[in-house]
Amino acid sequence: MSLELHVLFQIAVVGIAAAVLSSLLKQSGRDEIATLVTISALVLVAAVVVSNIGHLFVQIQNVFANQ
Repeated sequence: MSLELHVLFQIAVVGIAAAVLSSLLKQSGRDEIATLVTISALVLVAAVVVSNIGHLFVQIQNVFANQ
């Protein structure tokens, strides 16, 4: 499996888990914790995306440095 698919699956798993946890918490009346779960998932996905963008810029820099 390529790195791109791995990252997409990782983001999808975090999103699905956050959605399920959030809906379960909302049904049990814990709206504040459900909101925290959603925000935590967004921060986690943002960290993964920023990390991958950083790797992309390093690869682009290496391509242009070798010419």
